[in-house]
Amino acid sequence: MNRLATSFLVLTGLLLTSMAMAKPSLKVGDKPPAIQVAHWVKGEPVKSFDKGKVYVVEFWATWCGPCRESIPHLTKLAKKYKDKVTFTGVSVYERPAGDLPTVNSFVKTMGDKMDYHVGADDSSGVMGKTWMEAAGQDGIPTAFVVGKDTTIAWIGHPMIGLEEVLDQVVADKFDAKAFAAKQEKDKEEQAKMQQLLSKAGQLLQSGKTKEGLAELNSVLAAHPELEKRVGPAKFHLLLQNDEAAAYPYASKLAEGPFKDNAAVLNDLAWSIVDDKAKLKAPKLDLALKIAQRAAAVSKSEDGMILDTLAFAYYRNGNVNKAIETQEMAVKLVDKMDGVPAEVKKEIADRLEMFKKKKGGA
Repeated sequence: MNRLATSFLVLTGLLLTSMAMAKPSLKVGDKPPAIQVAHWVKGEPVKSFDKGKVYVVEFWATWCGPCRESIPHLTKLAKKYKDKVTFTGVSVYERPAGDLPTVNSFVKTMGDKMDYHVGADDSSGVMGKTWMEAAGQDGIPTAFVVGKDTTIAWIGHPMIGLEEVLDQVVADKFDAKAFAAKQEKDKEEQAKMQQLLSKAGQLLQSGKTKEGLAELNSVLAAHPELEKRVGPAKFHLLLQNDEAAAYPYASKLAEGPFKDNAAVLNDLAWSIVDDKAKLKAPKLDLALKIAQRAAAVSKSEDGMILDTLAFAYYRNGNVNKAIETQEMAVKLVDKMDGVPAEVKKEIADRLEMFKKKKGGA
């Protein structure tokens, strides 16, 4: 199950990459590029940005899991800001490029869950180039907010901060200059981090895991503030290569920089308790402790986190508590937007497994 994007791939993409990024030519405060959508799949074509109106242009792809999760959220926002904000989703980077039949089929299947204007790039990738690449954005989903003055007010992940930004933009209270300054500072910090971690990254990429971890530990000792950025990724690397060292490190993260981060706590707990991980000596009591903390931080309102907690109870031998917790998880997950049907089924099946265990006990 995809609970949090912290894995060896994150190390590759976040910790290990130390290439110098070209300064983007498209920034907050600039006029947006033209909307050159090759094919309109749903809704009337959005051809221009009118003064006094607000627009969201979001880039996605049918194969992108996080994009699929963000679609119901965008539909909710489109309904919330009806007649105030125009939402457009543009399919880019399809595989193969410009695969319109797949996009058409996907949008049709989504139905009312994708209730806003939808367009698609063709194989020339004009929208991807003039918007995404020009803005230095290398990941989807990515959303651009165009404000009432017809300039770009905000660029970011549609699931992280978009609603708050739109509240302010619609009310003429959003400070685009302050956001642009913060974004620039964040990029500078990212570049500094990548520079510090470049040697560790090169060692790990070349297969020298022991040496890479040693270098990473040296960097973190000198720059402990980086642990919030790479700690979970380091934990996954340890779990794969030095399991015994992974558990005390997980405890350190859970009691320190991530003690109030339910998502990271959940990831740590699930990574330990997951029986499919084939760990040699999983610290199940530690997983339960971390899962309980994740549930407390999330106020037991997140079905995915309760699913982890239930499985931690189960693997620690407390079947009754596992059933009680999993029943809550099933109810909550059923109400969550963006959770694939197969994940909901997996969680429901796990409840049945717990009940069968109790019946056979």
